[in-house]
Amino acid sequence: MTAAPVERSRLVPPSLILRFSLTALAVLICYQFQWLWLRALTCDWNLRLDALLGVHLHKTAFDTVTYRGAIYRYEIACTMADAFCGALPLIWNLRHSVARNLALIVAFASTLFVFNVVRLSFSDVLFAWGLSWNWAHNVISGVSYFLLWEWILSLGTLRFASKAVQLS
Repeated sequence: MTAAPVERSRLVPPSLILRFSLTALAVLICYQFQWLWLRALTCDWNLRLDALLGVHLHKTAFDTVTYRGAIYRYEIACTMADAFCGALPLIWNLRHSVARNLALIVAFASTLFVFNVVRLSFSDVLFAWGLSWNWAHNVISGVSYFLLWEWILSLGTLRFASKAVQLS
């Protein structure tokens, strides 16, 4: 007598569908706000770090700078507020207390702000050195979002489980 064959199917757990749905909702809600204070703060700290690195942008408004005659405006995506909001349902750990999750979120917000300012300044330096905007800004942004995703995965809050189904 032989054992019945086992088929492995990759079923997406309902909790994962819920987390991704909440992520989409969180990003949609994020874009309902202007985030003026965060755009201004990001602009200020980005300009400060740029100046330390020898790149001198001229601030023309709370969220707008000029560089080599071009105008750049800090939008929501420049602050990574959308990434922050979208990450919240993905990093919340149901096995931890609310206080521990809130502490993680505060640490995440602070670290993401610093990471983002460094990302922007690194892009600005590369652009000032002559790299195209596409490479200096867009590629660096893509790498940054990838690193954020890898960090989220490292937390282990997402379960990509597969179930074994026994056929008779």
